[in-house]
Amino acid sequence: MFLRKLVVIICTLLLPALSAFLQENHPADLKSTEAAETAALHTSYYVEISISRTQLTLYEKKGGSDPEVVAQYPVGTVVRGLKTYPTGLGKVTGITFDPWWYPTPYSRQVFLKRGIDLPPKVPPGDPLNYMGPFKISLSHKTWKGAIYRIHGNNNPNRVGRRVTGGCFVMGNADGLALAHRIKVGTEVNIVP
Repeated sequence: MFLRKLVVIICTLLLPALSAFLQENHPADLKSTEAAETAALHTSYYVEISISRTQLTLYEKKGGSDPEVVAQYPVGTVVRGLKTYPTGLGKVTGITFDPWWYPTPYSRQVFLKRGIDLPPKVPPGDPLNYMGPFKISLSHKTWKGAIYRIHGNNNPNRVGRRVTGGCFVMGNADGLALAHRIKVGTEVNIVP
């Protein structure tokens, strides 16, 4: 009986104080949470890849404001003289982590001339997997219909140079950060 009375007294004394505290602090906390959620909903990204500068620039767009540069990364781009790469506006169509690599028959022939017999499917983590730990698929296609990707690598010396057959090669840590930040539908502009 004593315990019951003690609980009633404590609750009687604490409830008004707790109610006043919540009324004073909760609305402001709610407003800041709502503002953060609204800002997140209206934040988007835009990617520009310069083939000649071997650079990927990530822009952040908030609401109606002008885009701001939030990151720049070196990328490996298409080798000089190769004319099959696309330019212009497109978008991200998929983001995959730890992807398999399915080399084309042409790629397998090129590697075979180098003494490397590529399998038709190369699993994630395999030293021959040129995708690295992530793959960002793009809507851009060559005139032959080949799709373009931004992906990791198994050779860091390819980053920041014009050495690829068309895809964009990033450092694995940089690329993973990018892949976690953007989403499917993000606009991507490829410039010469």
